[in-house]
Amino acid sequence: MTPANEHRAETGGRIDEPCARRRREITQAIRRAGGLNSHPVTYSAEEDELWGTMVSKLNAMHSRVASSRYLRAKERLPLPVTHTPRIDDLGRRLNNLTGFRLLPVDGLAPVRDFYGRFGDDIFSTTMYLRCPSQPHYSPEPDMLHELVGHVVMLADPQFADLYRLFGKAANNATSEQDLQAISQVFWFTMETGLVQEDGRTKAYGAALLSSSGELAKLDSCLVEAFSIQEMIASDYDISTYQGRLFIAQSVEQMVREVRSFLTRA
Repeated sequence: MTPANEHRAETGGRIDEPCARRRREITQAIRRAGGLNSHPVTYSAEEDELWGTMVSKLNAMHSRVASSRYLRAKERLPLPVTHTPRIDDLGRRLNNLTGFRLLPVDGLAPVRDFYGRFGDDIFSTTMYLRCPSQPHYSPEPDMLHELVGHVVMLADPQFADLYRLFGKAANNATSEQDLQAISQVFWFTMETGLVQEDGRTKAYGAALLSSSGELAKLDSCLVEAFSIQEMIASDYDISTYQGRLFIAQSVEQMVREVRSFLTRA
């Protein structure tokens, strides 16, 4: 779940009243019965259909534009297409693979909490789906973003370790400036990162891989060479399609440089 100070849904993408009402219902269900690897929400047939439609579309796109590491992670932790996943089942399977657990949350997480939980092998996830009127892109994190993007990558041991490092760095940050730098690097890598594979541009970031709209517009983005310092200095807006991305020459380069930054942060 994107942390609170990165969330601009109110200004960048207002939701309609039926969608807002459903989110309030889900929030109440989580407050009543939520917890690690729990599943306090029952989804409707319409929600299952929306999930299946979008996952099928994303699966078709992933075969062309997703990094090989992400595709292998999908094989390790396959998501259903016919219905919305159960967080309890998915959380148990993820825990068996890399030790991570899933925590349904009822609202936006403060930055330090969102990242800090990674250090305890916890990923905070929303449980609502994007509005049916905006199926190809959500200006805020929804279940498609959380599960198709982040949770699948957490099935990969190397990426799970990198999330843990982000968590430890956030917990050890002694200033808001340091915390913001960590958040910036997370955005331009784990959310919107690109990598070169066999001379082709492939996506590994969760925000890209969970949005058919983002993936369709990759060719029109300004793509720059991987640079931690440029990431820290760059502005971005999560309420619209991205216009600036960073590409690493390999996953190994990205992991090496991000590790170096986080261990110094």
